[in-house]
Amino acid sequence: MDNKFEDKKQAALQATLELIAEQGFHATPMSQIAKRANIGVGTIYRYFNSKEDLINALYIESKARLSNYVLRNYSESKPVRECFNQLIHDTIYYFIDNSSHLSFIEQYSNSPLISTETRKEGLRIAGPTIGLFKRAMEQGLFKELPLQIIGALISGATISFAKLYLSGDVNPDENSLTASINAIWDMVKR
Repeated sequence: MDNKFEDKKQAALQATLELIAEQGFHATPMSQIAKRANIGVGTIYRYFNSKEDLINALYIESKARLSNYVLRNYSESKPVRECFNQLIHDTIYYFIDNSSHLSFIEQYSNSPLISTETRKEGLRIAGPTIGLFKRAMEQGLFKELPLQIIGALISGATISFAKLYLSGDVNPDENSLTASINAIWDMVKR
């Protein structure tokens, strides 16, 4: 794949992320995305069949960026609690530094615009995180709840803490962050 293609495709994805964070999906026409990306509307349609296709590609890219960031220090050889703490810590900091990704992922994780194939790819990307939660369950560290509920509790609390820090109401210093992570752990621990 040549760099020119990738640059234009990335420009379209970035413009979509920014515009959706600013004004939402329905208020963001392809013409506005093209203008922000400094490319033609027809160029976007060369890379994406529809606006929904563009959203699905952006969802996968957002999940992959988040995963790459939070898993950069991850090792299955470390104890579950240590991995959990690092994962939540890095997720909160990623979202603080990438608030548009937080907004987008939160908005589209349960959206009907996200295709079944995209959801499956999102789960594949999240595989190490899901594996950590399964390992915690196998070791009897988490409450006996379905994995989806454990994941929803952890994800919801993590996103809420990131949004609280982004609001400026709470300073994301290491002491408050550690207390937040401990509270998330306490919520799901057995």
